Amino acid sequence: MEITMEPKTMFNKLIQVGVIVRDLDSALEKYARFLGMENFRIAKYPPDDEPNCERTYMGKEGNFTAKFCFFDYGNIEFEVIQPLSGENIWDDFLKVQGDIAIHHLKYLVKDHAQVEEHFKKLGVAKIQSGASVGINKGRSWAFYDTMKDLGFYTEVMNERP
Repeated sequence: MEITMEPKTMFNKLIQVGVIVRDLDSALEKYARFLGMENFRIAKYPPDDEPNCERTYMGKEGNFTAKFCFFDYGNIEFEVIQPLSGENIWDDFLKVQGDIAIHHLKYLVKDHAQVEEHFKKLGVAKIQSGASVGINKGRSWAFYDTMKDLGFYTEVMNERP
């Protein structure tokens, strides 16, 4: 099966809305109080059993860590990220946007190479990437800097091979 370069085909599976926060505990309390969101799955990145998983930041090897929380809203996952250490786009975002803000939309894609080529033609850089862990082990993810054009970053994760 040939994969088309049409954006409407590449980006037709929205799977996540991501929010960045400085204080995860405070944010989760607010989500529970205002929206009834409870029972988040919490994970550290990278996990303790994979401390050397692949990570990049601005085209160079990355050393960042973060705490992630996931809440399922039917077909869409709500992700809350608190950066912990190292240089990363999450801290960069907080410095500009402030404490709690929508950071990205994440799409499930068939092919990273075609997405990267599509964004390259538009002058959009890949700014952070890494190996997926936990339930998504074997996949990889990447962030593209669509902030100035779309008002959020675009994240993609490949389908299972």
